[in-house]
Order: sequence, then C-alpha cells, then structure tokens
Amino acid sequence: MAYQYPEGISERHLTSGTERRAMWWRHGLVALVLLIALSGLLGGAPAPTERAAGPAATLAVTTPDRLRNGMFFETRVSALAKGPIADAVVAVPAAMWRDVTVNSMIPAPSEEEYADGEFRFHFGPLAKGDRLELKIDGQMNPARYARSSGRLRLLDGGAELAAVPLTLQVIP
Repeated sequence: MAYQYPEGISERHLTSGTERRAMWWRHGLVALVLLIALSGLLGGAPAPTERAAGPAATLAVTTPDRLRNGMFFETRVSALAKGPIADAVVAVPAAMWRDVTVNSMIPAPSEEEYADGEFRFHFGPLAKGDRLELKIDGQMNPARYARSSGRLRLLDGGAELAAVPLTLQVIP
C-alpha cells in the first residue's frame, strides 16, 4: 500500500531542489550570526588592560571597552606606589558611570565624594611598594547606549599621580 501524504502535500514537496538550496542559505545565516557573536564585536570580548606610569605610581585598569545593555561587567584597578602616598584616591569620570549600577567595590573606600565631574574614592595612605587592588562589579542599565570616554585617575589627595584613558561603547 502506498503512503498517503496529508492533503496538499505530495512527493514533489519532499524532493524539491529549491528547498535544499534554501536550507543551505539558512545554515549560512546562522553560521554568520554565530561568528559575529564569537568575534566579540557585540560585546563579551576579553577586557583590555590599559597602563600608565608616573614618577610616584603606576596604574593599570582592566575593564571592557564594549558592552551590551543589561550586561554585568568587572573592572580591576591596580595601583603600585613608587613612593609614599598620603591619600590614594581613585577618580572615575561621571560620564563613564552614567546609567551604570555599581554592585560592589572591594575593598570599600574609606570615603566617597563627587568633585570636578568625577566620583572619587579615598583608600588612605600607601607606603612605597604598597599595591592597591580594587575590584568593581557593575551592570549596564538598559537606558545606556552610545560611546563615552574619560580618564580614570590615581590621585594623592588632589594631585594626579597617573591617569589611564578609557573609552566605553554600549550597544543596545
């Protein structure tokens, strides 16, 4: 007995050459989307490290330069004192943290303030050879998009010791 196809379906539908060519097109499209995602062009690539050195300290900042809305991220700041620092202050430009939720900062600063368009976090004195390791966990809020840039600075009170230029691209 011959197989009975459902109404409107025949043997011709199962062997159509057009359908096989369209299937390859769909596979190619899926492969292209996966390659773009794996490349990091849409966020999620390893975070670059920017470094700066001054006569009194060195500064290294590891943070993503491209994020998507809603994405969690981590920023690491490492400062090495080449000489005594009376009050180590990490200054983050306000534009970099617009529409960002900071979930944690370890270690916690002894004092926080906003001055001259920057969020400033005071960590107290550092002796020569001391290292300040700061880990900041945050999340990009959905309202944020476009590019912003600024300089993350290490200060001794108000005097700049080292500064790292940062750029952040937020993709919706």
